[in-house]
Amino acid sequence: MSKYDGIKTAAELVREVKNHGLSTVQEDLNRAADIIGNSEIGELVRLANDIGRNNENGEPDPKGTWSSNRIATQNTFYSIISHVWHWEEVTRFWNQHTNPEHEELSELREISIRLGEENKALVARRAELLEDAKRGAEYISSLNSELAEARARAEAAEAEVVQLKARLYDLLYR
Repeated sequence: MSKYDGIKTAAELVREVKNHGLSTVQEDLNRAADIIGNSEIGELVRLANDIGRNNENGEPDPKGTWSSNRIATQNTFYSIISHVWHWEEVTRFWNQHTNPEHEELSELREISIRLGEENKALVARRAELLEDAKRGAEYISSLNSELAEARARAEAAEAEVVQLKARLYDLLYR
């Protein structure tokens, strides 16, 4: 029989331990482990990150700057899980859900992923623009060829006009 048998949620367990201390009797530790193990991860994360501070909207926030009347649960939560979990699991939970550097790293990973996707889009757009530029250069080249042909025809026509004028002159003044 455990003193924690009447407790159903991790939040209730943290409140009980905060008020009366953690019982180190094996049955009580086993029940605490069951309570923690059967809790939703969201509830555990909330307890792990509650430092008794709020954000500007009055919601619990581990980076919050506003004081609250709420008692922080973070230290009590980690005290409990360090008694019922292996230290590697506690460390992993800390790194995945509480560690500010991990949060920063996660944000940087998201930024890196987003930048990678943007880079792929830019590379694809660059390839499209290069292809458009290549087609444009080919079009300009064909226009330059047509222009050269037109100039050659114009010069030939001008030369023919000069010959015809000379012939006309010869016919008129002979």
